Amino acid sequence: MTRKDRLNDIFRDDSRTYAHLRAADPELPDHVWEVIIRYRPQLSDLQWDAVREFTIVTAINMKPRTFETVRRMMTMTGRFNAWVWASTGTTLTVERVYTQNNVYRYLQECLPKHSETHRWGVARQLGTIAEVLAENTVTRLPTPHAHRRRPFTIAEVASMHSWAASLTTDLKRQNAQALLGLAGGAGLRANEIIDLRLGDIDIVDGRLFVTVPGMNSRRVPVRHPWNRTLLRSLAGRTDSSEYVFRAYRFEEYRPRAIQTFLTDHPGRVRATLTRLRATWIVAQIDNGLPLPVLMALAGFSTTGSLDKHLVHAQPLDVANYVGLVIGEEVLA
Repeated sequence: MTRKDRLNDIFRDDSRTYAHLRAADPELPDHVWEVIIRYRPQLSDLQWDAVREFTIVTAINMKPRTFETVRRMMTMTGRFNAWVWASTGTTLTVERVYTQNNVYRYLQECLPKHSETHRWGVARQLGTIAEVLAENTVTRLPTPHAHRRRPFTIAEVASMHSWAASLTTDLKRQNAQALLGLAGGAGLRANEIIDLRLGDIDIVDGRLFVTVPGMNSRRVPVRHPWNRTLLRSLAGRTDSSEYVFRAYRFEEYRPRAIQTFLTDHPGRVRATLTRLRATWIVAQIDNGLPLPVLMALAGFSTTGSLDKHLVHAQPLDVANYVGLVIGEEVLA
């Protein structure tokens, strides 16, 4: 018997053993199930036997649909689950395993020498599982590569608007305009844009407002002239339940549809949502918007989130604010 035949026999045996778990997601694709069952981390038999069923259940409940997604999930969760089981002995439930404390201890003790990008990816994956399955909040690590936070220049903004107008169909143009208007005009994140519907946008006294759903719900006014771009993306659309950005959504990572759109329709300047949001934040700082107001509108929970943006703000001359500092003047 060849090694391949032995592996196939093991796969068939394991598929029968864990077949009852697959019932949790009847629409799970066969190629995803095969990745889940064939996955085996470099752990002792004792560790893997202890956490394998829990790891499989966690993966199935996240409803992955692509090879890349399920492979990344199994790679990150298998080792993490085994570490939590071995180091804490806790009951294997998502509420007890996927916590802020466990995730950050794991990063510190097991991944201290890994790259910044890898640690960021692990924290994002484990944090997503914590929020989706356990409703636990896990603070994400700062996005690596700080240069990606650099605001767009006026010339780059003009190039992106030209790109949006040059796309070949109304659907493509309106999707591009929605991304520019929501990220550049209201500072929304990708995971907020993907869930936004037409009914979440309204006009009051000629001003455009966006009501952001989700964990960081808030109401944000849209900046000029980005509001005109956003309005063009809404032209002729009347169904309030329709998504503003129209594309197929993978449940395991819904914002992937946005990245796919930007990749499939390249421009001279890529309309990176992180940089569009940074452009909006830095513009608010430069305009003197009080930081508590900015934090509320941006959906920030800590002032540390502003650090990476403050370095790009316009320098100020302290001499111009002496009157305010000593109390001779009052800010209007």
